[in-house]
Order: sequence, then C-alpha cells, then structure tokens
Amino acid sequence: MTWGLSIRAAGAALAAVAVAAVGLVATADVANAEGGLAEKGKATFVVPGDGKPITVTQTMTITNQSPSTATKYFFWAGYPLWLPNGGTNLKATSGGSAIPVKLTTIDGQKYADVTFPKRLQYGQTRTFTVTYSLPGAPPRSASPGRVGKGFAAIDVFSPGDAGEATIEIVAPRAMTIDLSEKYSETNSGDNRVSTLSGGGADGLWSLLSLRDSSQTLKKELKVGNRTFNLAAFPGDTAWVAHITKNLPPTLQELEKLTGQKWPTPTTSISEDFSRQVYGWDGTYKLGSINISEALDPALLAHELAHAWSNYDNLDQRWLTEGLAQELATQVMAATQGKDDEHDKVRPTQKGAFPLAEWTDESDTAGAAEDYAYPASWNAVHALVAGSTPAAKPQLFRALTTKRTIYDAPGDGTLAAQGTGWQQAYDLFEVTGGNAQTRAIMTAWVTGSGATAQFTARDATRKAYAANDRLDGDWALPRGVRQAMASWNFPVARAGLTQTAALSTQAAAAQSAGTKASVDTKGVRAAYEQAKDTSGYDTVAAQLRAFTAQAKTYGELRTDVEDANPLAALGALVLRPTADLDQAQTALATGDTTAAGKALEGADSAASLATPVGAGMLFGFPALLAGLFFALRGLGRRRARSRAKAGAHAKAQAGELALAGTLTPSLQARGLKGEVAVGEALEEQPPHDDAEQSGLLDGEQRPGPTT
Repeated sequence: MTWGLSIRAAGAALAAVAVAAVGLVATADVANAEGGLAEKGKATFVVPGDGKPITVTQTMTITNQSPSTATKYFFWAGYPLWLPNGGTNLKATSGGSAIPVKLTTIDGQKYADVTFPKRLQYGQTRTFTVTYSLPGAPPRSASPGRVGKGFAAIDVFSPGDAGEATIEIVAPRAMTIDLSEKYSETNSGDNRVSTLSGGGADGLWSLLSLRDSSQTLKKELKVGNRTFNLAAFPGDTAWVAHITKNLPPTLQELEKLTGQKWPTPTTSISEDFSRQVYGWDGTYKLGSINISEALDPALLAHELAHAWSNYDNLDQRWLTEGLAQELATQVMAATQGKDDEHDKVRPTQKGAFPLAEWTDESDTAGAAEDYAYPASWNAVHALVAGSTPAAKPQLFRALTTKRTIYDAPGDGTLAAQGTGWQQAYDLFEVTGGNAQTRAIMTAWVTGSGATAQFTARDATRKAYAANDRLDGDWALPRGVRQAMASWNFPVARAGLTQTAALSTQAAAAQSAGTKASVDTKGVRAAYEQAKDTSGYDTVAAQLRAFTAQAKTYGELRTDVEDANPLAALGALVLRPTADLDQAQTALATGDTTAAGKALEGADSAASLATPVGAGMLFGFPALLAGLFFALRGLGRRRARSRAKAGAHAKAQAGELALAGTLTPSLQARGLKGEVAVGEALEEQPPHDDAEQSGLLDGEQRPGPTT
C-alpha cells in the first residue's frame, strides 16, 4: 500500500469515529462530521541508536467545531491516531490522568483508539498524549518499520491542520538522517534534533531513514575496474550475498544493452527498508544507490539501469521509469532471472491519464504512481517489443544518450535537453521500425491531443526526405535537422525551402570531389553544420568554389602526370605537384581560399615546366622555343574552364628563378630579360596578345572563380 492510500485510510477512520459520535435528536439523517474538528499535534520520536525500541510521544489538542442543528448535535467520544509502523506499550493521558487506549486495525492499518472520559461537545477543546514504542522488525519481515543497532527506517506522522503539525526526531549525531520532507536541525548534546513543520487535511507525514555507517555491514565488490561499496543492515549477510551474486551479471548485460560502460569508478549501494526513504523501492543518484532489503534481482537491475535511464538523458518521467524497468526485463530474460510481476493497468481505466503529464511534483511516491509506474512499463515494453530485433541495440543506445534520428554521423546530438516523447516517437518509428508507434503513443502517452502534431510531422518529413535525396549521402544542414528533431515544423519547412538549392550544390560538390579524387569532408562539415540564413549563404559560395576548384585540380593533376619528357624534367625543378598536394589538402579541409592560391602556383609551374626542361637539356635556343610554345599552350589551357580566369591583354613583367640560378626579368612586351645559365636572352618582337595569355612566375594572376 502506498503512503497516499494509508493516509486516506486514516482520514476514513477519523470520519468513521465522527459519524459514530453524532447525537441524534428525533429521527434525522446521520451527518458526517469530517472537517468539523480542529487539530494541533506534535510527535516526538526518540531513537537510541543502539538497537533498543524507538519511543514516541504524540500530543494532540483538538476542538469540536461542528455546531448543533435543530435536529442533531455532534460530539466526539474519542480519537483514532494512525500508527503507520504499528506500536507496542500504548498509553494515553489527558489532564494528568490516564485514559483508555487500545490498538485497533481499520482497513489493514494500525491505530491507537483513544476513548475520552466524556464527550467532546461543540466548542470544547481537549488535549491528550499518547505514548508508544516501536521495536521494529528484522529485514524482510512482514511487519512495518526497521529498528536495529545503528539503523532505523520508519514512517513518522503527526495529525494537525495546516501549520499546526510538528514532528521532532531525536537521534545520535553519529547517525546520518534522510527525510522525504524538508526539515531543520539543532544539536542537543550528543543528539541531533530534526524538526518538520506543516500539516493539512492529511496531517504531516514523512519517511525516515537513520544510519550509523560505523555499525553497518560493509563489503567492497570489484566488477572489472569498477568498485561498489556495499552497506547493509548489521548482520544482514543475506542481502550482501544477494548483491554480490547478482550485480556482476546484471551490470554486464546492462552495458551490453546500452553500449556504454558503467559511468562512475566508485558507487555506494546501501540497504534500506522498502519504501524508505522516498516511497519507492530504491533511488539512484550518480555514484549512490539506496535499495530495498528485498532480495529481488529485477529490482537491482532496475536501479542499476537508472545509471543510463535518468533525467540527464530522458526528459520525461514515464521514459526514465518505463525504460529502466524494460531494461530490467531484458536483463532478467538474458540471465534467466525472475522478472517483477507487472500490475495490469489499462489506459482507459478510471484514474488513468496521458503519461506525458506524469511529473515529479512531489519528492515522494503518491497515488499517481499506482497507475503511472506499471503504465510506463507497458508503454515502453510495447514500443520495444514492436521494434525489429536488429535495431534494439542502436535503439537503447540512442535513448540513453540523447541521440535523435536527425543527428549527422560522427556529430554530437542535436538535442538541447533530454529525450521527450517526440524524440522517442521518432526513434521507435524510424530506428526501431515499429509500425504501431503512433497507436501506442496515442493510447498510453499523449492521448488524442497530439493528432495535429502527428499530421504536421508527416507532411514535413515528406519534404525533408525529398531534400535529403538531393544531397546524396550527406545530412541536411543543422538548422533544418534541429527544427525537425524538436518538432518545430514551421521552422523546419522554412529551412527546407531555403536550403533546397544547397542540396543540389552539395550533390555537385560530391560528384566533383569523386571525379578528382578529392576528399569532401571539409565542405561536408560546413554544409551539415550550417544553421541559419547567413550560414546557408556562406556554404553556398563555398560549395560553388569547391566544385570549380576540384575540377581544376583534377585537370592539372592529369596534365602533370601525363606531361611530356621535357615538362617532366622541368617539373623536377618547378615542383607543380607540391602545389597540387597543398591544394588537395586545402580542398579536403574546405579551405577554398588556400586551395585557390595553391592551384595558381600549380598552374604556373605546370605552364613553365616544358621550356625549363628544354633549357636544362638543350640550352638557351631550346629554352626560347620552349617558352614560345609553352606560352601558346598556356593560352589555350586558360581558355578551358579549369580556373575560369580571364586572360590579361598585356602580360606584366616578372622574374623566373630556375633552381636558384635562373633569374630573368621577362617583360611582357618584347619578352626581354636575362637567363642566368651563361647566355643573355636576345630581344624578341612582342608576341600577339591573344597568344600570350599565360603569365610568368612572379606576376599576379587570377585564381579559380570562387
């Protein structure tokens, strides 16, 4: 039974006493006096810490606020005090005298049934005190509460209207304390006094766990290079043996399922009484696990699974709990262990609600959990079961790493926060291949309120797929993908329109790179990471430049590799391949500016390779002839589209340096200069400008169009 049900039972008991205490005048209908009692309460729990019973003192002041009517009057003959842990040695006093009290059971809950010495009439007030002991019970006992040497795990409760309830816990300062409600602390000698204040219709209630670490049963457990420090109730060797046996294979299967290693080098695992401290059978925080005393392998797997199925990776509670339980189910199947029996719930039953609305409004378990926990597992289990077996490893890894279906290969996730139901929908439908994703999500998670989002998604994904087919193997620009991942379909559609032409340019760049044997990783990264209008414009210019330069590179590389013998000889000195290598590297990184400069150098060196080679082999006359024909050939090459540069009408003066010794100043008009190989170059008549479209080394020449 959850705490919410227990407190509601307490309220029902109080109402029952009130109803029984209605005095009738004539034959009128019985009136319900619930709410007709003002309550102020203070409960003090004294914990010795040495294993002796906890003593509890509960003081109550109540006032009958139900006025009489013409046909009936209201009185209180007693009071039922809820004892969430049971109790022994009950005593009650009022006004300095003992009054009757007995232990009774109502709807499975224990109460101290106090009887007043006389009826409490309208407007009257009574103060009374109940004392009792909590001896606790051994681990895994059916009795509530655990009290032992160095530990205590109980519920603490006091009735009281809003602002009129107080709970004090007095315990040795050596014991660490956990409470499920906010509290303050003061010290009193060797003891610490922890105080809670509040109250309301259900009074004030909290779960309490106290532990003296110096008295716990400890064990260090090594699993690979990970260390787990176990802390059990003193003497509970069975629990230690259970964790020691089941943790290693469970961890191995979870790492296999998620594709990830355990996240922390050292982890503490502490035994606690079921439902302590926060109302659940276990809690996980990075590096620390509190888990029930139950010897339950599936529960252990569930809590370990929260190392990945948590709010760092998942944004909604149904996903964190449902996936953790599904991972536990998978582990139990792999290790042939016994899975938990899952409560049978239906999304159409009374009290059901869309799981996307399940939040962490309270730090403690409440009535919503009775439905939401099993419903979350049912939803996730159906989504996983309907996915293809081959996709499950990728699916589990994506769910536990915030991945989306729109992430580019090798890139980080697009998600700005953990995975929500929309991203999970994408993963189960696309990655998992589950054709029933929409039906499952609608039934369990979203209800009918997400129909419009589903319709918008369908239409936008069709447009997305059309653009994605145009750019080959590349992913679409980040701005589009991010909008798709967050289900911002208006922004996604606008981005698809803006980038439609980019997709075609991306395909052209890939084709040019393949033909020229040039790596496209640089421009690919620029294309895939563009995220707004400015970025789209920049990458458009980059793609155009890359495509033209890759074509030029390929043509120049072919010219150099297929060069005539004289050009090959000249290339030994001019080294056009060095510039081509630089261009290739620059193109691979997407640096089209550096690539353009390197291609200019390669083009110049390739143009002069034949005359320089001739000069090296035959001397000056051959050099002169070679220059003439080289210049004619360069003009023809310039007419091609490799660099798409216009020919200059007049060549400018330049210098030619041959292996450090060739230093002419070849002038554009008359080609007048000197060759430092022992002979002067005689003045020649100027060449026709149309033929002299090539420029000499040292002159400024236009590069490929960018």
